[in-house]
Amino acid sequence: MSEGQRIIAIVDDDELVRRALCRLVLSLSFKPVAFASGEMFLEELEEAKPSCVLLDFHMPNMNGLDILHELRGRQPRLAVIVISGADEEGVRESCMRAGAAGFLNKPLSRASLSAAIDGLRDDRRPISAPRSR
Repeated sequence: MSEGQRIIAIVDDDELVRRALCRLVLSLSFKPVAFASGEMFLEELEEAKPSCVLLDFHMPNMNGLDILHELRGRQPRLAVIVISGADEEGVRESCMRAGAAGFLNKPLSRASLSAAIDGLRDDRRPISAPRSR
């Protein structure tokens, strides 16, 4: 698969955020595939074949941490970047311990997302943007 065909799964329950993230991923020359819930994503995981996942932390039913735990059993090498609109105490650390490759705060900039994905491609340390102040 060429670099331009790389599939990025977007898992977020907010339709406006999903659309914005799809546009952002397209602007980076990747193919976005969006899911409105963690359950939908997990059902379609084998067919979607993503190389990376942008995973919202705050969702109903299964939150990002629940999905991370499920993914570790199914596809432990799949790169997951958790995204969150709230920088709550301990969430970032819990996600990283559960196997997230990165953690970014919303709203995402093109530069921060690009750096996070490049970091995965270059096999660098986990990506974690500075905390909001």
